[in-house]
Amino acid sequence: MEELSAALHKFNQNIVEVSRRVSRDTITCCMTQVILPLLEKIGEIDVRFRCASPMPNEVYFPGMKSSCMNEFELTIILTNLLAAKTFEDGGSHDGSLSCYGRVLPLQSLHQIGDVLVEAGSSQGVVSAHRIRQIFAQLASQAVSFLPVVSGMSVDVSVKEPFTVIKILKATELVIFELVPAFMFLHDWPTSASTWPTEVKGWLSESDIKSVKDAGFYAVALPCSASPLDPSLFRISFSNAEKYLLRPAWLENYKPTAVCRKDSERILRMIRESDKDAFIPVNCYHIKTILLHDCMRWPEHASWLPEKLAERFLDLLRDLILVLENQNLPHFFIRDCNLLRDYNTEQLRAAAGRLRVIYHDIYSSPSTSIRLQCY
Repeated sequence: MEELSAALHKFNQNIVEVSRRVSRDTITCCMTQVILPLLEKIGEIDVRFRCASPMPNEVYFPGMKSSCMNEFELTIILTNLLAAKTFEDGGSHDGSLSCYGRVLPLQSLHQIGDVLVEAGSSQGVVSAHRIRQIFAQLASQAVSFLPVVSGMSVDVSVKEPFTVIKILKATELVIFELVPAFMFLHDWPTSASTWPTEVKGWLSESDIKSVKDAGFYAVALPCSASPLDPSLFRISFSNAEKYLLRPAWLENYKPTAVCRKDSERILRMIRESDKDAFIPVNCYHIKTILLHDCMRWPEHASWLPEKLAERFLDLLRDLILVLENQNLPHFFIRDCNLLRDYNTEQLRAAAGRLRVIYHDIYSSPSTSIRLQCY
């Protein structure tokens, strides 16, 4: 285990952390030079689509997640379209719609007929499809008004369900996938009402309150169980997840903060360099397993740097097990199986490939090609 621990710490420092610093610089440049001006111009063209500017804190831009190296998904919070709204949780009525629901408009200062479902049982609710469509059209118009930045070109396209912004910086291509959403602050979806089912010392009552106060996003992404229903929005708990996985400072462990995300970051970097082996595993699957592992290992001491090898092996092993069992419960909505849309053969094949990676890293960490630092 000592050899594995040393190899993981070296990989984390020399590959993962270096990559994160480069990504932060790239993100900051693209956000300030392109994305934020683009969003501002969208709000000028159609005041209804003014949004909350995702201004950075010391770590990240809110609403952003990394899909892979130089490819990012950014949730755009629409703040001006609806003055008042409510959320109808689809999963509370139909298990196949777990993690999805509908946005019901209660009040608006604008004409909103063109963003509502026009017919059928969902008539009058906000159409996620129309929101995506209009946002993409506005982005295509807005890009022509952006000032020219030396050494940088910008292209806007649509790759349903995303509005895709391709930014070419010299020879470096950076891709942002934008998706509009509504924020439900201090609100909590019905299908997540039983969370948490247990606490185990990781979460205090204050933590639980903070998570639920953070609310959720209703993101304009289609539902695979009902792809022709334009009214469905996907529930996202990204703010709550960031809060739960924040670094912790221990009184008797001062040098650095205890970070539960180190094992996840390493595994994601390995996935980045060997994508074919991980198909169909995505970053959110890995994060969800990490959250479940946090419940199993609630004490901060279990996530100290000297425990990195154990936590990494747990994470990779648990990923293999959920693929074999074809069941990965959503951390907040336990009735939602995040693997329900994948076929058995695909999942079992992925599990087999990851077992090979597990054995390679466990048996020969210092020589494993997955942990090389060149």
